[in-house]
Amino acid sequence: MNRTMKAAVLEQFNHDLTIREIPIPVPGPGEVLIKVRASGLCGTDLHIQEGRLPTVKVPYVPGHETAGEVWELGEGVTGFEKGDRVIVAIDILCNTCRFCTTGRGNLCFRLIRLGFERNGGHEEYMVAPAANLLKIGNHVPFEKAAVIPDAVACMYHAIKNKGQVRATDRICILGLGGLGFQGIQIAKHFGAEVFCTSRNDEKLEIAKEYGADHVINTSRENLYDAVRDITSGEMCDVVFDNIGIGSSIQTSLDICRPGGKVIMVGYTEDIFHAELQSTALKEKEIIGIRGSNRRDLVETIRLVEKGVIDPFIYKTYTLDEINIAMEDLKKGKSLGRTVIVF
Repeated sequence: MNRTMKAAVLEQFNHDLTIREIPIPVPGPGEVLIKVRASGLCGTDLHIQEGRLPTVKVPYVPGHETAGEVWELGEGVTGFEKGDRVIVAIDILCNTCRFCTTGRGNLCFRLIRLGFERNGGHEEYMVAPAANLLKIGNHVPFEKAAVIPDAVACMYHAIKNKGQVRATDRICILGLGGLGFQGIQIAKHFGAEVFCTSRNDEKLEIAKEYGADHVINTSRENLYDAVRDITSGEMCDVVFDNIGIGSSIQTSLDICRPGGKVIMVGYTEDIFHAELQSTALKEKEIIGIRGSNRRDLVETIRLVEKGVIDPFIYKTYTLDEINIAMEDLKKGKSLGRTVIVF
């Protein structure tokens, strides 16, 4: 085949991506060449473009939500054949540190990430370790499969592991977008009563379609009063802060019951402010989250394949339109996850 391909290259921070014709990479031992069919866009892509992640070095190809087909096998690779439909786990693990060997690979001491420290999926062909590939059913569209490694699995990890959500819980998803709509479906799968907030009525209507029990437009309603009235003062057991600005943690704590949890999912700003005394005296917990582990990813694949979770994709773009897509994401025009399709 032609040994060159189109790729979206970040050549300088705070600049648009550049569409380049570059050589198709060759898979090394233990690696696989993937023909990329879909590559998701995420708010983190904006942080990368702004130079906020110190481990990312330019020039490189971003894109950490990838689905495609196995195209070539490197030396020693077994278990895959050309044409297999796969998604790509983001984290390349050392598999020897204390976190990897205890099932918490998302905290690996020697973590390398595809789409961060290594080239990602905003290119026609991508090389990844075979250990990072997971097969996906033929009936799952590539654009929906692509967002499983991050938008779906991240919320699954947040809800199942960090929030430990159960059928008796009331949970609130603070801020709807690429992760929030997936989170509604996951929380309903665990039997929770789901509150959602947004300043956008269109997003709230989508939330109701995906099963949200209560939607609150915070541009018109006082969130604390609304949650207090609906719950008769009991408030929420777990709040997922998908906004991640300086004030949103305190907002989350305000609507969280004594002994409840606030899960930090979004990170738009670097510093947050919260009341220490009331948080401590009411034994509320603020819990960070990073990505997901491999078990989460396997479980989310199965839930998507069974139709329990239907990843919400707001819009697709071509590779040549990637800067338009990034600008739409930056300006808040995207109501959910957006995906580059090849």
